[in-house]
Amino acid sequence: MQFPEGPKEEVKTTLSAKFFDELIDPIRQILEKHGATLEVCSDARILHFPAGTMKQVLYPITQLDRYTITLPDGYELSESTSFSGKNIVMFALDDFPEWVQRKYGKKE
Repeated sequence: MQFPEGPKEEVKTTLSAKFFDELIDPIRQILEKHGATLEVCSDARILHFPAGTMKQVLYPITQLDRYTITLPDGYELSESTSFSGKNIVMFALDDFPEWVQRKYGKKE
């Protein structure tokens, strides 16, 4: 099923809820591979994107705001807002090293 596309806007940074410390390096490597960077703060993670990165709302609108973030090289991330108002940035599991895939869901 294809949903209508929402408006796009350029995005330079996004704030993400804190994720497990052991994922900081793998996420940093994923981002750097695509020209982005990760800033680690005590209570949040800030993702800095290269010029030309676009953020697009996903329809249909649900109780949670949902977006696709597309970097200039075509790499895509997902972002949603939790019920508590925190932004959650999600990466495809296949983009992580094998040990992360095994630990967080990919079955052998």
